[in-house]
Amino acid sequence: MAKGVPIYKLTYPDQPLRFSAPVLLVRLNEMMEWAAAIHDPACVAELHNMRIAAKRLRYTMELFLPTIGPGAKGLLKTVEEIQEQIGAIHDCDMLVPQLQDTMEREMKRERKRALKEGNGPPPFLAAEGLVALMHNKQEERNRRYQDFLAFWDALPPEDFAERLTGLVLSAAQEDTRCEDN
Repeated sequence: MAKGVPIYKLTYPDQPLRFSAPVLLVRLNEMMEWAAAIHDPACVAELHNMRIAAKRLRYTMELFLPTIGPGAKGLLKTVEEIQEQIGAIHDCDMLVPQLQDTMEREMKRERKRALKEGNGPPPFLAAEGLVALMHNKQEERNRRYQDFLAFWDALPPEDFAERLTGLVLSAAQEDTRCEDN
């Protein structure tokens, strides 16, 4: 899992919170660094790392929301949606291999029992339901992934990043204007 960039050197504990708002740009960049992998469905780990980075950005945005001005609430909702959609994809990514492992263990168990009892081939009762469930979860993963791609491309991501950056820089310029007066 990707570790977050330490931000303690970017914060000013003795100043009003808005002076530390550029921390948001660090969190935004962390999330956007993973965006290159989005269009490859095999990049499961990278997509998960993007979700973790989105989570960090979301919580940081919640903290700074009062300091970065109008428009931030809509951007926060976008980050929440990114995190939730990737989280649903990740749930499927984790469940399918677990179901596969469970099915293999159950098939071994049923095979051993059939050999022990000598009643012919095993019925593989557990496998029947697990195969269907794995198939459904894989289809759900594919659907959720395609929905996320459509959502991401519709943002578009560059505009999202530019809008958030603009809010943070405006807050920083406001600080400069306050210091000049």
